[in-house]
Formats: sequence, C-alpha cells, structure tokens
Amino acid sequence: MDKKTIHHWIMYHEIQKRHTSGESYSKIAADLGLDRRTVRRYTQMNEEAFEVFLLGQTERRKLLAPYEEFVRERLTTLPSASTAQVHDWLKEHHADFPSTIGPRTVYNFVMWVRGKHRIPCEEKVREYFPVEELPYGFQAQVDFGQCVLRQAGGGRQKVYFLALVLSRSRMKYLYFLDRAFTTEEAIDAHEAAFAYLGGMPMEIVYDQDRLFLVDERLGDLLLTQGFKQYVFEQQFGLYFCRKADPQSKGKVENVVGYVKKNFLYGRVYHDLPTLQIQGIAWLERTGNALTHGTTGKIPAEEWEIEKQHLKSWAPVSLLSDWVMGTVRKNNTFNFRGNVYSVPQGTYRGKNSYLKLRIGEGDALLVYTTAEELLCRHQIPPGNGNVIINTDHKRDKSAKITELITQIAALFDQPEAATGFLERIRRDKPRYVRDHLLVIRELAATGNTGALQDALSECQEKQLFCAMAFKALFNACSQRNQVCSPGNKIKLLDPASLTKAEILPAKSDVNFYERFFEN
Repeated sequence: MDKKTIHHWIMYHEIQKRHTSGESYSKIAADLGLDRRTVRRYTQMNEEAFEVFLLGQTERRKLLAPYEEFVRERLTTLPSASTAQVHDWLKEHHADFPSTIGPRTVYNFVMWVRGKHRIPCEEKVREYFPVEELPYGFQAQVDFGQCVLRQAGGGRQKVYFLALVLSRSRMKYLYFLDRAFTTEEAIDAHEAAFAYLGGMPMEIVYDQDRLFLVDERLGDLLLTQGFKQYVFEQQFGLYFCRKADPQSKGKVENVVGYVKKNFLYGRVYHDLPTLQIQGIAWLERTGNALTHGTTGKIPAEEWEIEKQHLKSWAPVSLLSDWVMGTVRKNNTFNFRGNVYSVPQGTYRGKNSYLKLRIGEGDALLVYTTAEELLCRHQIPPGNGNVIINTDHKRDKSAKITELITQIAALFDQPEAATGFLERIRRDKPRYVRDHLLVIRELAATGNTGALQDALSECQEKQLFCAMAFKALFNACSQRNQVCSPGNKIKLLDPASLTKAEILPAKSDVNFYERFFEN
C-alpha cells in the first residue's frame, strides 16, 4: 500500500469519527481541507465500498495520465482556472479526449495535479468598505441556518432555524424547527420575532429564498403569494440581496455562524420545545447580553433605545379581515379563480393594489388601499369566470381632467387650483366628480377673493375635500362683506336721480288741532 492510499484511509477514518460525534459536513470539510460533497460521500461508504472507490480512483487517474503535462502547464500559467475550464481545454485541444469522462472525474484529476505539482488555486480577494450605522428601527436582516445535533436517546436530528437581527442594536431572535421551513412557518417565525422585539423595523433584508421570492427580473420582485399577502398586511419594506452575494447582509450571516459555533455545537437534542427554550435562554445570557465585537455595545441595552423607534405591531390574527388583490394592466384582478373588473384608470403601475372583503349574500366588496369602496361584484359559482361591469369600460378620467381644467380657470391662480383639485382626485377617486361640482358651483359666483382665500387655507391646513372648501369659502365671503364699505344703489334711469331726492311736504299737527277745536 503506497503512501497516497494510506493517507486516504487515515482521512476516511477521521471523517467517520467526526461524523459519528455529530459534526456537520461543512465543519469537517473546513477542518480537513476537503470539499463538503467529498465528506458527505465518504460518510455514506463502508470500508468495502471505500476500498472499491480507491481502486476506481487509481484507474481513472491512469486514464487521464496522458494529459497530466498539459494540465500542469495550463494551471501553472493560469492558477485561478476552474476545473470546468480545464475540462473544456482538454476537449478543445485533444480530439481524442474520451467523451465518456465526466466533470467529476476531471475535477479529481485536476485536484490531483494541483497537489502533486503544488499549484494552489488563487482565490480572488474581495475588497470591503465599512458602512455607516443605520438609524434606530430602520432595518432588520433575516437568514436561515441548519445544523445536525446528537439526540439524547442516540441517533442524529437535523434542526433548522430562522435568525433575525436588528441592524442597529444587533438584538437577535431565533426560531427553531425540526423540519425545513415552509412559507407559512417562516411567517410564524416573523410574528414570534416581532412579539419578542416589541415591534417591527421599517425594512427587512433577505436572501433570494424560494420561501419569499418566486423570481427577480431586473429589480421587479415576484413574491410568493403567502408572503406577499403577509407583507401587505404588516406593511414593512423589503430588500432582497443580489444572487450569489449573501455578504451584503453580513450582520445576520455572522449571527448564523455565531449560533452554530457557540450555541448548537455539541448540544444534545431532546425535543423542539426544549431547544426553543434553550435558544431564548442563550440569547438572554450570551447572544444579546455580551458586548458586541463590532459596536462595542451590549445589544440588549441598545435595544432599549431601538424599540422606541420600531413600528407598532399587531398579530395577523387581530388585523382586519382584508384580502389583498393586485390590479392588472387591463384593470382586472383575480380572486379565487375568477377575474373581476375595476373602473378604468384603477391600474397605476406595478404597485397597484386593492383590498377585498366578502359581504352578505356572496357580495365581493372592492376597496382602495385607503379603504374607500371602489365597486362591488357578485361572486359566481365555480371557477374560470370573467365578471365585467359594463360601466367600468368607460374611461372617465379624460372627462374629469377636462372638468378640473375648467374649474381651475375660474381661480386667480389656476396652477395652485389644479394641484388642489388633482389631490382631491387622488384621495377620493370614486367621489371626485361630486367634489368638483360643488367647487365649480362656488367658483361660478365670481367671488374670486373668497375663492383664493379658501384655496390658500385648504392647502395650508391640508384639507382636500369640497365640504371643507365650501365652509371656508362661506366664512371668507362673510368676512369680506363685513370689511367692505356699503355699496351705493344705482338707479336704472340716471335722470331720475333728482326726483328721487325730492322730499314730500309735511303737514303741521297744530293745524289739525285747531280744526277740531272749532
């Protein structure tokens, strides 16, 4: 037995010993300088299978022996070349290269050549730059981890956990499962974290995980349905890291590694509730209680400040029973397998949403995000139906725009009036015509002074509705009348002015008294 084979056997038994003691594949691979997949393959083989494997390795190496010098020269010139690139070079420069040789065989041969001729693979060094601390309550980061633990009664148990850390205070939370997370269970973990932290951050950073994200197309996020509904209900911002760049959320990456090395390593698994209790206890005595290596502050103490800046949180079970709907480009939305129409102009871009609620008699009530009733439909039996309200087909937006232009022209400052009327249109789309007609009636009086004063006060006090405008208009009109001088009556016939000033003759009362005495 040569030295190479002896080395393989020593490595095999070392891997088996570490695996039996409960170490993970990644930990064994890191300590022994092996690939994680190699470690996993070794643990799945008994001694007989490993011996056959070594014999096969020798034969394959002999099969690729004619190409050793070619590979050595290439790796010496380009030490950072990948195995896949070497495989392509072999096929490009050697027409006789066997097509039956797969990538894994080439990988083993390349690694053997590197070891024999001492050609290490040069790793690209990534440069980093410190970032400023974010404001309190602004951001949290979320990531998943997993670890294999030894069971109390023998055997091994793989556990999964979600880690959430507040970016400013470094306050952490852990949520454990004995199975892979589903979207619903990840949402439960978020709810438990918000309850533990006493609120929600403005934004949460994630990997592009399949539990949350279906796809990303040049920045357009396609969320899974369950997570999309949850984000809509809780109203927090999302930030997804680019693919293959998890280090952009380094805070939670460090937390996952910290949990594996400090809390989970060597721990005996009893049951899931016990592990969760142990995890929270570890956070309180270590994870959140010790001085953070980067900030130099204790996370639990910093959290006392940060929790004052977190958004208020209510469990999903206590929120209003709304269902979120997404408006499509053709001004329709989907609900339970049927397609329903909404008024023309409801779609205003990719972030156009509706709130849906089922009323009495299978009535589907459609609201804006400001919870103003937009329309209603009757839910039909079955699926695959397209329910269109014929009134929705009419595009009324052009007529509303024309009406706004006409009314704004009656003001001394048309641009300011247009902005005011457009704000009413945005805030009250369903009743905008009624509001505009009330304002037009007031503008038609010609009292431009009261109109301008009412407009200025509405904008100053952020009152964007016709009734408030009317009340202020009437108040301004009365104020202007009190302050203005009395108006002189103009006669229809100016020549009659002299006659109008003639005073009638007055009788003397003494004349009548003398008359009755006689």
